[in-house]
Amino acid sequence: MSFEPVRVASMGLGRWANVLADAALRGGKIRLVSCFSRTAEKRRDFMERYGAREAESLDALLSDDEVEAVILTTPNHNHKEHIEALAAAGKHVYCEKPIAHSLEHSRAIVDAVEGAGVKLAVGHSARRLAVSRRMKELIDAGEIGKISMSESNFCTERGLELTPDRWRSSRELNPTGVVIQLSIHHIDTFRYLHGPIRSVTAKLKRAYATEDVDDTSMMILEHESGALSYVGGGWACPWAFHMNVHGTKGVAHFRITGQQWRDPSKAPEPIRLRVDRDPLGEDSVYDMPEGDMFRDALEDFADCVRGDRTPEVDGRVAHENLAVVYAADASSRLGKTLEVKDYL
Repeated sequence: MSFEPVRVASMGLGRWANVLADAALRGGKIRLVSCFSRTAEKRRDFMERYGAREAESLDALLSDDEVEAVILTTPNHNHKEHIEALAAAGKHVYCEKPIAHSLEHSRAIVDAVEGAGVKLAVGHSARRLAVSRRMKELIDAGEIGKISMSESNFCTERGLELTPDRWRSSRELNPTGVVIQLSIHHIDTFRYLHGPIRSVTAKLKRAYATEDVDDTSMMILEHESGALSYVGGGWACPWAFHMNVHGTKGVAHFRITGQQWRDPSKAPEPIRLRVDRDPLGEDSVYDMPEGDMFRDALEDFADCVRGDRTPEVDGRVAHENLAVVYAADASSRLGKTLEVKDYL
């Protein structure tokens, strides 16, 4: 039985809209039929690149019966307004992470999509890296034993490029800075690997960012399973992305480059997952297939729309991830460990 591609519009036509549109084209389950931005030039550029027609206003997009779903890449603080409107119009939504910039907005988004009966998938795509999937398989199969702790870091130089005219320069619109932008990736992946997060102990600070936002963070997460996870984040240094998972039978670890993150197929070498077992056993090295986390996340969204099932990262999961971010922020300010449930 052939799959009927989901007819999708792209909304918020910045750099990331192109990343996701390219990923959609690499698959076969999404067809880009329309696009919308308040800026006419951005609409024209997107139309020329992807062949989608333009919606000249949000109302025009909402009333377009051909559009079944929307890939939303508007600024985080606009997500609530846009998702509420799209849900009310019966449009399914794939929203780039995070779900929102505040817990109040996040709760309202979950209520809106569940009330309207539409699907919401949130683009926490790092859990779909081929190496993340393989790590999960090893953990579930007991290959590295019982997990006691994990370590991770995600850093980029973006905090050194901030200017006052960018919304990411605002503590109000971009609370916690590096945590809500980068560390949330590892928060979600650790939740995927080890289960829900019970408590957070954190320290956030501005070190060298060009605007007054946090660019350095350290968090210790305690999972309901009892495992501990460390998440480091830097927004004022060169690229770094790595993870170590420590078990009673081995330590699994990987590191990826910026090119491997953007498009593994174009990287000079594959992502490698290493499992160190000495002196308890032989070490292993797994070369990961190319993978395509952005395409795979969008294809899963399309399957959910057509198959009437819940996305792997739906509004409720994304809301829990954001609650961890806010618990980390409060922990840093108050200097104590905080329970995530108090922010749900």
